[in-house]
Amino acid sequence: MEYNVVLVRYSEIAVKGGYTRSRMERLLVRALEESLAAAGVEAEVERLQGRVLVRLRSPGDAAAAARASARVFGVKSVSPAVEVEYSGIEDLAEKAAEFFGERVRGRVFRVRARRSGVEGFTSKDVERLLGKLLLERGAGGVDLEKPEYTAYVEVRGRRAYFFDTINPGPGGLPVGSEEPSLALYSGGFDSGVAAWMIMRRGSPVHLAFYDFGVPEALEVAVEGAKTLAGEWAWGYRPRLYVVNFRGAALIVNGLVKPSYRTLILRRLMLLHAQDLAAREGLEALVTGESVGQVASQTVRNLRLISSGLELPVLRPLAGMDKDEIVEKSREIGLYDIARRQVEVCGVDQPPNPRASPQGFRSEFEKVRDIFIPPPRVFDLKGESLHSILKTLGLRG
Repeated sequence: MEYNVVLVRYSEIAVKGGYTRSRMERLLVRALEESLAAAGVEAEVERLQGRVLVRLRSPGDAAAAARASARVFGVKSVSPAVEVEYSGIEDLAEKAAEFFGERVRGRVFRVRARRSGVEGFTSKDVERLLGKLLLERGAGGVDLEKPEYTAYVEVRGRRAYFFDTINPGPGGLPVGSEEPSLALYSGGFDSGVAAWMIMRRGSPVHLAFYDFGVPEALEVAVEGAKTLAGEWAWGYRPRLYVVNFRGAALIVNGLVKPSYRTLILRRLMLLHAQDLAAREGLEALVTGESVGQVASQTVRNLRLISSGLELPVLRPLAGMDKDEIVEKSREIGLYDIARRQVEVCGVDQPPNPRASPQGFRSEFEKVRDIFIPPPRVFDLKGESLHSILKTLGLRG
């Protein structure tokens, strides 16, 4: 028997009310269809009670379909499986034994069965009968606690699913279940992970890169943005806004006291990002700030740079340390790009960790009306990496 379906499980969606759950399931199906199509997998995606089923047109696509499904937000886990129809428990156990027989030969195993609906038998009945058949066919023994192999059987009506692997997905909520947001994105570890974490909570995240005139930094940021969009942004079309911030940095460096320059630049970015988000219909800002990681990210300084903003500033990394952030970047596939990013802050002196609110306001008044040119906007799914870089004057 060859795998002919992929079982997709979700968790948080299941606890939602009727309308909300149905809406999120539709969003999940749409994202799965897009991810599968991008992976070159031909399949039909079907909603079941508490599950989503990916029905494969070619059994040889099972591994690719499982990988593509496990990159979709809202998915808890996936399993390539064999779907069969059965007439009764004996027929079910016989077909399961046919699938699992060679896999358990000579190995210590256990059976885990799950049943949905009323079929005239229990999950334990399936486990006992199938376990007996597998022992008769050469299995090495049974161990319910530490087996070498686990045979999974899921029964849903008159159909059953056999599988032996459960691959984790990212969890969270399907993209589109929350309002869209704008991430201040540098291309480094922190901002990429922050954007991913808010995407995981269902918000379609778009990216804004503030360009200080360092070509290497811009190129890495574009590559990271394309990777984030191409690997994880299923169900929507993320945009990249490249903001020319070179003039603002020059003016701040010329007018503002050195110890306040970083904070003033951060404040200007947030204000600009807020205006940009409002124009684009985005309802929150996202940053990669972690409390106390650097001097500009102390509680005092975070208060100063974001005070008075009308949009909420989401800081999903606030309680994480650098090692945790870097490890998460590995998990989501951004590490090799983010590690190449160069440090660009626009100033040569770090701020006071506990800046004076009065001093900050006084320095900010000097530059609050700086003109920042309109951003260049790129469709991260519709435009290639080469095309974006060429438009920005970075290649060819």
